[in-house]
Order: sequence, then structure tokens, then C-alpha cells
Amino acid sequence: MTIETKQANWVPQLAALNVAALIDHIVSHYHEIHRQELPELLALARKVERVHHDLPEAPLGLADVLERLSDELNTHMRKEEFVLFPAMRQGVNEGLAQPITMMRHEHEDHAGTICRLEELARGFAVPEGACGSWQRLYAGLKKLCEDIRAHIRVENDVLFPRFELTAKSGCICAHG
Repeated sequence: MTIETKQANWVPQLAALNVAALIDHIVSHYHEIHRQELPELLALARKVERVHHDLPEAPLGLADVLERLSDELNTHMRKEEFVLFPAMRQGVNEGLAQPITMMRHEHEDHAGTICRLEELARGFAVPEGACGSWQRLYAGLKKLCEDIRAHIRVENDVLFPRFELTAKSGCICAHG
């Protein structure tokens, strides 16, 4: 089953959730998991680069890109958890268009960084004879990138539209 098929299955289920339940889902299924996985992945990336720096297949520079993604994601998630999500939970509609636009731009930046990770890791194809750390790194990075893409889709396609200006009415409305 492709990622797109999996997403097509869960998007309607998530769309049926009220705002508070949807935000709870985002925090528990994405934010908390990213925070758990990123430090281990970063340590593995540094280790693989250090130990295998002399191999042509070594993902040199990957750890730096992953560290930048980690920093950007942590900042992004804090903004959502301490500013945007509390306003959404309280049903605040006024003034959310600009923060949502900023979050969407940051999502685009995250997507670009994910593409760079995939490029540096050669599509997560583990070289023949790679050590266990290298194998765990690529498996973990592949999962992380899939999770971030799903995370972005839930926010961009399910949560944010509930608070954005609609073309027909010109008003901001929160559904659910």
C-alpha cells in the first residue's frame, strides 16, 4: 500500500474529528514521535558519517541537514503548541490567517529539507554490507520523512482549512 493510499484512508477519519481531538492527534502522533526519534537519528547520522566517511556511499552532510530539520521542526512545533493550537482550541478565528500562512511556508521548507535528506541518503537505499547503524539510520529516516509528510498533510489539508478565509463567504470560520 502506497503512502498516498494510506493517507486517503485516514484523511476522512481525521476530518470527522473536532478541532480539539484533531490537535490532540497531531501532537501525539507527530510532535511527540518526532521529538523522540530525531535525537537518535541525529546520533546515528553522526556515527555513520564519522565511521564511514571514507566510503563513496557515505551520506556526508546528512547529519547537518538532519540537525537543521530537527531545530526547525522543534521551533515550528513549539509555535503551534503554545500559540496556534491554543487559539484554535478556544475557537479564536480572528488573526489566525497570518500564522497559518507562516506555518504553511514552514511546511514547504520542511518538505524541501526532506527532499535533501532523501538525496543525501540516496533514496534510503542501504549500501551492500552496511553496518547495523547505517541500516537503522536509513530505516528511521525513511519513516521520519513519511511521518513528516503525513503531519504536513493533516495540518494543511484537514486542520488549517477550518480556520482560513473561504472564497465564498469571505469569513473565517472554525468547524467543529
